[in-house]
Amino acid sequence: MTSARPRHVRSALPAGQLTLRAVPMILMYHAVAEVPEDPHQLCVAPARFAEQMTWLARHGLRGVSVGTLVEAMRVGQHRRMVGITFDDGYRTVLEAAVPELQRHGFGATAFIISGRLGATNEWDEGPSWQLVDAAEVRQLAAAGVEIGSHGATHVRLAGADADELIAEIEASRASLSALVGAEVRGFAYPYGSMDHRVRIAVREAGYQYACAVETARHDIDILALPRVYIGQHDRAARMMTKRLLYKGYIVAKGRRR
Repeated sequence: MTSARPRHVRSALPAGQLTLRAVPMILMYHAVAEVPEDPHQLCVAPARFAEQMTWLARHGLRGVSVGTLVEAMRVGQHRRMVGITFDDGYRTVLEAAVPELQRHGFGATAFIISGRLGATNEWDEGPSWQLVDAAEVRQLAAAGVEIGSHGATHVRLAGADADELIAEIEASRASLSALVGAEVRGFAYPYGSMDHRVRIAVREAGYQYACAVETARHDIDILALPRVYIGQHDRAARMMTKRLLYKGYIVAKGRRR
C-alpha cells in the first residue's frame, strides 16, 4: 500500500551531512557460504566470517545493526560500534551468519528485496543462490536482525522515474513493515546506485537512514552512509588495515563517483 501524496520530490535534502570524522564504520556483506564459484566475490565462508567477528570482539568492537548505530550516533555513544550489513537477503545469512552473530552478542541489518522473497539472485550473471522467503525474513527478525529494504526488484535507481521510485522505495518499505510487524527504518541502494532525487524519495518514504556503497565526500549524510566491502580475503591484518584507514578508504572510493 502506498500513500496518496503527490508523486514528486522536493528540491532539497534536510540538513544531515556528516563530517568525515563522524562517519561510522559499516561493514558490507552479502552471502556467508562455501561456494565452488563466486565471480562477483559476494561470499564469505562461515569459518572466515567467524574469524572476522572474533577479530571485532577481540579489539573491543561491538557489531550492531545500522539502526542501533544511528541511534547511538545521535547521542554520541557509537565510538566502539561497527555496523554489520547483509545485502540481498541470502538464505545463508540465516543459516550461517546468525549463529555466529549470536555467539558474540552482535546485531546486524539484513537488507531484503521485497519482491523476490523465496527467489534467487536472477540479476547476477553467474551461480544461482537462494534468497530468504517470507517466513525466513520473520526468522531473521525474531533472531534480532534488523530488517531493512533493498528495493522491490534490485534495480539501479539513479535516473528512475517517479513511479519506479515509489514501487522500489516506498512500496517495498510498506511490504516489509507489514511482513515483520514493525517499522522498517533503513534502506540500502541496490548497486549503490543513487542520485539526489533517489535520496529525497528515500527520505519522503519514511526511512530514517540509508546505506550506500561508494559515496562522494560532499554527499555523505544519514541518507548516504558509506560502507566498506568485506570479503573472503579479509583476515586479521586486512581487517586492521581497513579499520585504521577507513576514513581515507571511503574518501578514495567516493572520488570515483
